[in-house]
Amino acid sequence: MMQDVRRSLHRLPELAHKEYNTAERICRELSRLGIDFQKDVAGTGIRAEVGRANGPCIALRADMDALPVTEETGLSFSSENVGIMHACGHDGHVAMLLGAADLLRQNISCGRVVFLFQPAEEAGNGASAMISSGCLENVRMIFSGHIDTHYPVGTFVLDKGLICSYTDPFTITIQGQGGHAAKPHEALDTVVIGSGLVMNLQTLVSRHINPAHAAVVTVGHFSAGTVHNVIAGKAVLEGTIRSGAPATREQILIGLRRLIEGTAKMSGSKIELTLHDGLPAVINDELSCKTARQAALSVVDEEQLVSQEFPSLGGEDFAFYQQHIPGTMIRFGAAAKKTAGPAHSSTFDFDEHVLPYGANWLAAVAEKGIEYLQQTGGENGRSRF
Repeated sequence: MMQDVRRSLHRLPELAHKEYNTAERICRELSRLGIDFQKDVAGTGIRAEVGRANGPCIALRADMDALPVTEETGLSFSSENVGIMHACGHDGHVAMLLGAADLLRQNISCGRVVFLFQPAEEAGNGASAMISSGCLENVRMIFSGHIDTHYPVGTFVLDKGLICSYTDPFTITIQGQGGHAAKPHEALDTVVIGSGLVMNLQTLVSRHINPAHAAVVTVGHFSAGTVHNVIAGKAVLEGTIRSGAPATREQILIGLRRLIEGTAKMSGSKIELTLHDGLPAVINDELSCKTARQAALSVVDEEQLVSQEFPSLGGEDFAFYQQHIPGTMIRFGAAAKKTAGPAHSSTFDFDEHVLPYGANWLAAVAEKGIEYLQQTGGENGRSRF
């Protein structure tokens, strides 16, 4: 079942907030399994549950949106939606959570498990929308996992504390003066100003941040000009800041504002900085992390449970759930063939043998979480709602 679900979703990927067919497929599977669910949550999200209403409640989450990427994998089940691709493994996450739901509906004898099929992780606001819709009501702990092709299948990557960074998207708009390409002295060239700014942005990390502290500044989009013989009077840069600690984040933001102010004065242009809503860091708390570890050791041997060693500078909106209740996210090793590209690339793929590992861990962590809450009376996992 899980492989079929994964491949059908991969063939028909959908972008954030538009996961209509994805949600329909999930609902069909839940109906087939005889699991109660609520659809149209936070738009296209789904909340399902099994177990006893009066027992401790654990939530399991899977994201389900795809990316605006044109697939080039050559897979027999490649995307049929031009320009859209499951390039981050969310199709696998959905399949795993449905597999866990199948296991738990048959085996759970006490407590309650909520399954959250979440839209718009890539947009960064799907988790917040699910929370606002009341999906965490009475939930005491939450768990999730993410496919990671840097590790072999059968490996679980688990760490306490910070595992994913703070993210701060930004837009820089440069206003200069357009003109003829042959007469640059009559214009104020925003391509030159913007290019210098892109290069100088790199010094925010290399020369202003302690080398031992994780951080990166990336400009992913630079737009300026219309034709080859006209000097561009306006340029727009879009990028992101990733940082592993609040102090590092604040230091980069201060430096960014200072650099923009200095560039504007030096060039005579007008430069505007817009900071967009980003993501908080994913921080696995000690108690839920311990539960996640116990669950992992019920699925794999101890040598297959490893550390990522250093926090990732990737962002994850699972962090929003952790601001309300204890929660842990792990990584599922899923290294594919060498021709597969990294996550978010047009050739991304993962080894489907990871699917049962993920499903079994999700089911086990729900059971271990309920056991823990029963033993403690649920006080250490109390919801803040």
